[in-house]
Formats: sequence, structure tokens, C-alpha cells
Amino acid sequence: MILFCFLAVSAFAQSTQTVNIIFRGINNNTKNYQVIIDGTSYFSNKTYDNSGNQNSITINNLATGKHFIKVYRLRNSNPAYNRPTKNIFVYSKPFEVREGYDLDIAINVNGRVLFSEKSNGSDQVNDVKTPMSNYDYNRLLQNVRSKWSQALKGETLSEAFNNPNNYFSTIQIKQLLGQITSENDRVDLAKLSYRSVTDTTNFTEVYDLFKIQTSKDELNNFLRSKGWSINEGENMIKSPMADNKFNQLLQTVRSKWSQALKGETESEAFNNPNSNFNTNQVRQLLTLITSEYDRLDLAKLSYRAITDTANFTQLYNLFASQASKTDLNNFLISKGWNINSNGGLIITPMADYKFNQLLQTVRNKWSQALKGEAESEAFNNPNNYFNTNQIKQLLTLITSENDRLDLAKLSYRSVTDTANFIQLYDLFKEHANRDALNSFLNTKGWNIAHTHTPVKTPMTEADFNQLVNNVHLNFLQFLKVNYETDVFNNPAYFFTTGQIRELLLLINSEENRLDLSKLSYRTVTDPANFLQLSTILSSQTSRNELANYVKTYDQNMNIHNGYNK
Repeated sequence: MILFCFLAVSAFAQSTQTVNIIFRGINNNTKNYQVIIDGTSYFSNKTYDNSGNQNSITINNLATGKHFIKVYRLRNSNPAYNRPTKNIFVYSKPFEVREGYDLDIAINVNGRVLFSEKSNGSDQVNDVKTPMSNYDYNRLLQNVRSKWSQALKGETLSEAFNNPNNYFSTIQIKQLLGQITSENDRVDLAKLSYRSVTDTTNFTEVYDLFKIQTSKDELNNFLRSKGWSINEGENMIKSPMADNKFNQLLQTVRSKWSQALKGETESEAFNNPNSNFNTNQVRQLLTLITSEYDRLDLAKLSYRAITDTANFTQLYNLFASQASKTDLNNFLISKGWNINSNGGLIITPMADYKFNQLLQTVRNKWSQALKGEAESEAFNNPNNYFNTNQIKQLLTLITSENDRLDLAKLSYRSVTDTANFIQLYDLFKEHANRDALNSFLNTKGWNIAHTHTPVKTPMTEADFNQLVNNVHLNFLQFLKVNYETDVFNNPAYFFTTGQIRELLLLINSEENRLDLSKLSYRTVTDPANFLQLSTILSSQTSRNELANYVKTYDQNMNIHNGYNK
């Protein structure tokens, strides 16, 4: 009997582990949280005694096995004044306490929840994956490149992806897979790498490494097994929730009797890894939340599930207070967005001086393969954004249409003026490549039918008068020429023939007028009148050159438009 009791006590002692709830960055001036584990509440603010905040709580009697956690943000820093139905739901998840492991549950001041466990002093295993540091990654990449055979390269990558302590960004994985020449081996390694990817929403960027349809199909099927919604074509995309299912969710949220329950329902939907939404769907859900503070938290929470991130800024006008706008600005900056200084939520293209450096770098590459690699890295860099004209300049340095097509699709993530993206069509003469770009844009929500030609609207009179004044402010002729060159290169600007004429008359040199005339033809909204500009050119040679330029340009566009029809 004594031995049995001893063994029972011993067994019971081994069945409980230490669980620490750690509040990071909590102070008297920040948000406080309620953590509920299996129905028992724990607060970042010491309960009811108003003696300030605590950094951690230790639970010594939590049994091994399955448990459930919910986290709420308190509306009042003193729990005595809080009612559970009024607190804001921010997180819920089942978790497991394993025998022999102590568990830390960290709640950051922004509501993010992190789990880590330790066994006998070993390093923590964190469910938040951080990609390998640049230093360690470059060492690994060099190690792979140094292998003399493809078999050794593949073996080295396999070991790296299987290492449970290694995590990689999609860009890192893509560069590593690029060292493997066999598509069969690439697809095996791509599937193997999925465990270690830190930005799963970008994982589809590895798709353009595969040219063989069977490889694409195999990777499609693999991603379906991971909960991805794959369309019927070749392209791997995350599809937003189907209308009927979304309408059910919307009705469920509306039926909740309190704002707290509405927020909890939306939080669970945005946290569901199998649910994805387009910006319009997220917007409809957020408008059901009356508190701007709660809208902001849910907007940030929804970003993981968004399928059209380029449209995410359309949520900006849901927020009236500057504090909310600033908070959302900072959040998007942390996601790689380039936010301009006036607080506007936009992605701005690369500055001219920086772009010219990149352009020169690509030109200096001695082979097409190196040029393509340099452009691929630039388009993959999450901190780089380009307007369509910049992308076009980069793509014209690539002679292979197939490579141009791959890079054009790769660049779409980074384009700042998506409405002008179809101007890249005239870089492709082969119908197959135009079809491929067409299909790609359809997957991005474009409704492309019989025409790819953008509608050109001339600049308003007020904006044009301001533009003319700006030209006048440049006292020297070469400065005027430079300014107008930038104007006609701007893909967002369009002009009538009369407006172009007014700008050209500010230029004295006939040679510069001719160059600017040809440059402006892309922007003209009434091309039938364009050759009326010949009257401002004094020599017949210049007039003939302009006429020949227009004729050649129109022939190229007619080929393009004939294909469209």
C-alpha cells in the first residue's frame, strides 16, 4: 500500500508541468490582457488590488495533455471595472503541455501570442518562425554552390530543410532551389521546404521555377493538402472565400447581439488558416464593428488572410482618428510597405536615383542570365516597388521573351500603378506569351476580354496649368527639357494634342522638340490630331522623322490590337 501510494504520487508529480504566462511590454500606460486557460482567468493587471501590472504568472498545476487558451484585451486597466462581455477577444487556440517540457506563453503588448517550450535547459522551440539570418543564409548558399555535383547540392539542401532549427523566407528558398537543375528534384525539395517557410502566403512565388506541367500539378496537389485553395488553371493562388460561404459568415456576425461577440467571431474567422478574404470582404466585416480601436486590431489581424494585398489600402478610410491611421501605417511598414511621409497609405515607386543605379547594375551584367538574376532579386525584394515605366525599362534589357514574361509576372507584386500594368503587353510579340500574361492577370482579378488598351483621360485643366507653371519655374532650357522628359515618361499622365503643343512651345531647340514629340506620343489622347505638331517643327527633315515615328509606332500597336480582337 505504501509503495502504491508512493508510485501514485510520483506519477501525479510527473503529470504536471510549469506553465509561465509572460506579459511583454506591459506597463501602467499600455493595454492589459485577460488570459483564460481551461476556464481559469489570469490578468496582466494584479486583480482587484490596483497595485500595478505584473510581468509574469507561473502555473504549477497544469496537467500534461490538451488545453485551450483564450486571450482578451481589457477595456479598463483595473479588472474590477471590467465585464467579460465588454472585453475584446484577440486570440484563441488549443495547445498541448508535454511531459518533461515547461511551457512559456508570451503575450506581447500588441496582443500577439507566442508559445515556446524548454526541456532540461535546451533552446526554446518557438511557433513563430524567424528566417535564417543573412550571415548564416549566405554561408549555406555558398556551401550549396561549392558542391561539385547536383546530387551533393540536393543532399545539402535536404539536410538544411529537414533541420528543425532552420527557417527560411520564400525568397531564400527560391534562391536555394535555383541551384538545382532537375525539376523533379526541385519539386521534391520545394515540398520539403514548406515546413520551414516563414511567409507561407508568399510561397507561390516558387511556382515560376517549374516549366513542366506535371511538376506544377504535383506542387498544386501538395498545397491543396496543406489547405490551399488552388484554381483550375496552372497558377497557384489563394482564393477568397466563396460568396455563399462569406454571406453565411456575414450573417453570423450580424446575428451576434453584442459588439464583443461580433469581434470574437471575426477574429476567429481571420485566424482560421483555411479562410482567406479579398479586401472588399474584409471591409464588409469591419464595418459591422463600431469601435475604431477594435476595427484597427481586426484589420491588422485580417492581413494574414488577404488575397489582394495591393488593395489593402482601401481599408484606410474606415479610420477617422490620426492615431489609428498612424498605427496602421506602422503596421504596414512592418510588412514591407513603403509609406510616404504625409501619412498616406500608398506604396511609392523606387526613387529615380536609386532606380538608375539598379538599371546601371543590370546593364553592367555581362550575360543575360546574370541580368535576369539581378532583376529577379530586385523584384523579389519586399522593400522594392516600381512603377510600370520602371519595370518596362528593366524588362527591355532582357532579350528572351520567355524570360521577360517570367520577370513581368514576378514584378507584379511590386508594381505601384497596377492600372498601367497592361502597358507591358507591347513588349511581347509572340501570341503565346501574351496569352500567358493575360491568364496571369486574370488570376489577379483583372477582367480582360477583347482589349488590353487602357483608357487615356487627358490631364484636367487645373492640373495642366500647374504643370505649365512648373516648367516655367525652370529658368534654363536644359532644365525645362529634363522636366518635360520626366512628365512624358510618367505613366499616369495623358494629354491632348493641344496640351502637348503648349508644352513643346516652351522648348527652343528643334532637336529637343522632336525628341519630346516622339516621347509624348504614348500619352496623347487624340492621336488622329497628333501630326498637327509638325507645324512647330521648322525643318522638313524633322517633320518626316516624326511622321515615320508615328507610322512605326502605330504599326506595332496595330499588330497588338489585331491580336486582341
